[in-house]
Amino acid sequence: MSNAKRYSPNSNAIGQLRLGLKGILLYLMPMPVLLAAVISLVKGNFWATIINGGAFAAFMLAAVIARHGFKVEHQYNNKKLALAPRTPYKTVAALLLSVTTGVTAWLASGYGLFSSVLIGGVTLLAFYLCYGLDPRRNKTGNIGFGVTAEEVFEALEAANIKIDAIESARTNINNAKFDQHLDRIIAKARNIIEVIENDPNDLPRARKFLKVYLDGTQRVTESYAKTHRNEATTVELDSNFENVLNSIESTFDEQHEKLKKQDRFDLDVNIEVLETQLKREGII
Repeated sequence: MSNAKRYSPNSNAIGQLRLGLKGILLYLMPMPVLLAAVISLVKGNFWATIINGGAFAAFMLAAVIARHGFKVEHQYNNKKLALAPRTPYKTVAALLLSVTTGVTAWLASGYGLFSSVLIGGVTLLAFYLCYGLDPRRNKTGNIGFGVTAEEVFEALEAANIKIDAIESARTNINNAKFDQHLDRIIAKARNIIEVIENDPNDLPRARKFLKVYLDGTQRVTESYAKTHRNEATTVELDSNFENVLNSIESTFDEQHEKLKKQDRFDLDVNIEVLETQLKREGII
């Protein structure tokens, strides 16, 4: 099994910065069209105002769609296993940009029909060369015969939704100790997801653990956060919550190691121990 990739805050920040800047030109380039619309409005030229204003709106819509496509592609590229985007946002944006450019050249700038079509085609080509089009192939990694790609994608998506819910509930708990606990648990959960992405054939062994661990952690965290928000916590409740978090964190550390070592028997034993603890504390 390949080793999990080490998380780097600096590289992640750089990636987010690049993503934030990508496509900015798509918002800036149509500014002359907006200026033309304003000038037409001042001159009282109704049709020119409608044409230029509509073109500017279409350019902005294409930019918004393209930017969303960049974000979807960024998420796709950052995952070892991923479904291809269901909606080809970048392709839609490229076509809209191409058609809008051609129509604007024809109706607003006085170009002939053939020249306008050519300008639209060049715009489409330029978008493709600068940004490319949407990924169309699923990234299935080295999924073997014991599990299907659909099962892996469904399990990982469900796990990430639960992790996000735990992280959301964590923000409502104003307790430094519990915040640190949950921060470590969330990081460990994401590490497990990465291990499964590296070797999807681990999913059958990890499926029950992920369900028990994440469901239990989500429920206890959301329940405690709701109680904490209502200022109804007690010393006993705080103690029980801390005990559960300690058990989950400890068991998850062991689970991570056993997944890497492919220790099948001990994994099942630890699942039962964790499940028993969660039931005893009234979590599941």
